[in-house]
Amino acid sequence: MDLLKNLNNKQSEVVSEIRKNLLILAGAGSGKTLVLVRRIAWLIKKLNCPPKSILAVTFTNKAASELKIRVKSLINDNPKNNIWVGTFHSFAYYLLRIHYLEAGLSKNFQIIDNDDQKRLIKRIIVKMGLKSKIYTIDNILKYINSFKNSIFFVKKNTMNNDIFNINLSKIYEEYQNLCKITEVIDFNELILCLYKLFLNNNSILKKYQKRFKNILVDEFQDTNDIQYKFISLLYNKHYDTKIVLVGDDDQSIYGWRGAQIENINHFLKDFDKVKIILLEQNYRSTHNILHAANELISNNNSRLKKKLWTNANNGKLISIYFALNEFDEAEYIAKYIKKKFIKNNIKLNNCAILYRNNIQSRVLEEILLKFNIPYQIYGGIRFFERQEIKNTLSYLRLISNFNDDSAFERILNVPKRGIGSKTVKIIKDISKKFSLTLWESSIYLIKNKKCLSILSLNALKNFIDLIKLLRRDINKQSLSVMIEKTIKNSGLWDMYKQNNLSEKNSTKINNLKELINAADYFMYNSLYEKNELKIKKNNILINFLSQTLLENDNLNKESTTNFEDCIQMMTIHSSKGLEFSQVFIIGMEEGIFPNKVSLINNTDLYEERRLAYVGITRAKEKLILTYTKKRYIYGKEKKSIPSRFLNELPKNCIKKISYLTNKNILLNNNNNLISNKKYFIGQTVLHQVFGKGIILKIEKIKNNKKLQIKFNDTVIKWIMSNYIQILI
Repeated sequence: MDLLKNLNNKQSEVVSEIRKNLLILAGAGSGKTLVLVRRIAWLIKKLNCPPKSILAVTFTNKAASELKIRVKSLINDNPKNNIWVGTFHSFAYYLLRIHYLEAGLSKNFQIIDNDDQKRLIKRIIVKMGLKSKIYTIDNILKYINSFKNSIFFVKKNTMNNDIFNINLSKIYEEYQNLCKITEVIDFNELILCLYKLFLNNNSILKKYQKRFKNILVDEFQDTNDIQYKFISLLYNKHYDTKIVLVGDDDQSIYGWRGAQIENINHFLKDFDKVKIILLEQNYRSTHNILHAANELISNNNSRLKKKLWTNANNGKLISIYFALNEFDEAEYIAKYIKKKFIKNNIKLNNCAILYRNNIQSRVLEEILLKFNIPYQIYGGIRFFERQEIKNTLSYLRLISNFNDDSAFERILNVPKRGIGSKTVKIIKDISKKFSLTLWESSIYLIKNKKCLSILSLNALKNFIDLIKLLRRDINKQSLSVMIEKTIKNSGLWDMYKQNNLSEKNSTKINNLKELINAADYFMYNSLYEKNELKIKKNNILINFLSQTLLENDNLNKESTTNFEDCIQMMTIHSSKGLEFSQVFIIGMEEGIFPNKVSLINNTDLYEERRLAYVGITRAKEKLILTYTKKRYIYGKEKKSIPSRFLNELPKNCIKKISYLTNKNILLNNNNNLISNKKYFIGQTVLHQVFGKGIILKIEKIKNNKKLQIKFNDTVIKWIMSNYIQILI
């Protein structure tokens, strides 16, 4: 096909440019994936670059999968071509699996997720006798991940000699030691470990420098320090390496994950003769939406100047709704959806409600239920995060690696087998005393027949024997048979089957069946068909376990797009890369959006503004922003201050609407809340979600009242009087 067909001038320039270092600043909706795919095809078909010389990396599995499919369809890709397309983490994993010895890893190393990291950290806190209120698991996890994501972070923190930082350093060392003993590696360690491998093994580095002469990185604004260093290390002028970076500094919204927007400027300084090409034509949104987005983001300093434009018409004005409170805000949205979508038979999945924080969805859910409007929370519990799946995978992990403490601890008493918390504590104490894994500690206790009662000892021995038996039984079996036998022989199947009459457990059984199907799919469609990593009988299971985690890492938790025909609700972070005809962004108030933390310094405020820019540019045809007069936050009613972002939008694109012009169940004829009325026990009142109810108890809270109300003879709730109407 003609690789320049239907491209605008700038897109054609990117695709057909000679081999050189390129920085493509691609605005929202400018067709960057199309351009990236065609650039890869152009390198192969027009510039005669061997497919094997191409490395294309991005951040999410969704983006990598889309890239792979489109490249394959364009160049008739096959396994012999060996084009590497995937995430940073999957690329690191594949190379470390090949060079595990040089990297100082176990042959059967496995990847652990955040939950497993937290289990290890909890053990370390107990072992070191630290106060959990001071050394919280979440803060330590953040420290460890930041430590690995940024070389600069490591240097900065090692300079502090106070007791807190000294202990953090000790925790880190103990954590790394525990990972080595248990033969596991976390996500952030994958890239760091590969980086160190390249640094310390020049022959291996040269091998991949010679091979990957064409490196393409998507979403470059999301790279952290170690990822940038890793890319820089692969680059070699002597081998004529060329790098194409595609990104948008205006959509850098993952600073809290370690992403460094500064990497774009570093690239311009560190690499020779970089050509910048701007993709500014937007194919998604109306002129009014783009004009608003441009005006908003122009308030950020130190950005690479670009301005989105479109050939589309002006479109509808952006509505800003001033609500009385969060209930009024939600009800306005529900009524709008009823009128514009449901009555006109327009598909509901064309509409998204975006918010800064997940907690904002609660009231929305109440009101949508009241109006019988179906909705879907985008980024719910994903398949490989479900309890029954994680339990099964933990069995498989322990079968393949007896030293996997996280897996051991998770399934030790699942299903229940009489191993209580006292037994677990004794196992951990032995582990701590003799520096053993939990498996080794259990073997020690069984052999010495000390410390445990006969019942506990037998229960522990039965568990150990079960795992050994499972390993023996599944040896040389196909992957799907391995998993099926593990599910059934471990007792998991019977455990969920016992309560199969309930919908919840019926779903769990179906999920277990789907896991077996996933194993078959993996065998025939996995990336392991690559020549470098042929599947062997003895590592099928390990590769499958690692792949499930690579597909479910923290950067990819909200990447599914199987939208049902219902309203889509999600955080703005989750919405990146998506688009909808109609978009609501709620809670446009100071302290919510932008959030409180960002009000302290400009760096965080700039990121919040970029987040608002991302939210606005998800809308194709209609955008509605909402804010409230007052809002309950953590049980207290507070006056709201409109977000500064609202004032930064161009006035000629906006239409303002107020609750004062809309009827609301919470208002009386004088447009005042009925909160100054007298309440008494036994009084009949009305709530807009729960309906009629009777007051059972009254508590006074400052200038307000808290009422215990019985609804429909069964439901009893405590509700602030602000949200109650008296029936006369």
